[in-house]
Amino acid sequence: MFLCMIPYITTTTYPKTILKLTLTIFNMISLKIKPVEMKNFNLKLHQRNISEQDMIEDLIKVTKKLTKQTLTRIDYDEHGHFGATTFARKFGSWNKALIAAGLNLNCRINIPNEELFENLANIWLKLGQQPVGNDIIKPISKFSLGTYEKRFRSWNKALLAFDDYIKNPNIFNIATDKEVFNDPSPSHRTPRKINWRLRATVLIRDNCICRMCGASPAKDSSITLHADHINPWSAGGETTTDNLQTLCHICNIGKSNIVF
Repeated sequence: MFLCMIPYITTTTYPKTILKLTLTIFNMISLKIKPVEMKNFNLKLHQRNISEQDMIEDLIKVTKKLTKQTLTRIDYDEHGHFGATTFARKFGSWNKALIAAGLNLNCRINIPNEELFENLANIWLKLGQQPVGNDIIKPISKFSLGTYEKRFRSWNKALLAFDDYIKNPNIFNIATDKEVFNDPSPSHRTPRKINWRLRATVLIRDNCICRMCGASPAKDSSITLHADHINPWSAGGETTTDNLQTLCHICNIGKSNIVF
């Protein structure tokens, strides 16, 4: 009876609102539209006083689940228990959380030149010789070869820029390392600690070869090289290139504070 009446409905017999409602009912019956069913969902309640260990364990768990070496914030928000923002607050940043968990970092932008040069110096000293493009891989390198090529336009130009920085760090408007120290002797004008740039300068100058025994990482990967004060700092020696030499870890321990 109801359906038979619908064709005779006009705006003159029903208000517009009733007409619209009637037509909607007619269409639902004709097309057999099923009502939308509610799906279950899981609540993520805010938790307080979460331990760093619990967060790291969950981060590693999600990484293994996705069979990845690292995680993006989006991946973790989808599969993790806490949320990427919680990690950023707890550890200072998402990348710092990844480092704490022993995971690889995601792609970084605006990496300081000094950090790229320090990484290059570490590779050089580990190999005991000048690295080539094929050496710029993990785990020996924190950054890819492409990172250097994009920044300096080629690997050779990256090496030239590194050489310029080692000789004169101010060429890139980066301040030299300034150590704050308590000098027990008024005669000292330099700190005892040797910064990475000065260490790299000395070891590369000496071809990454121990000045006492000739050992080098290029011949034996177990060799670790040190920049050593020729005239000990405790005896008045300064931390300058002319008072520093390359020694392997064995010779450096054996030399101690002997004055030559």
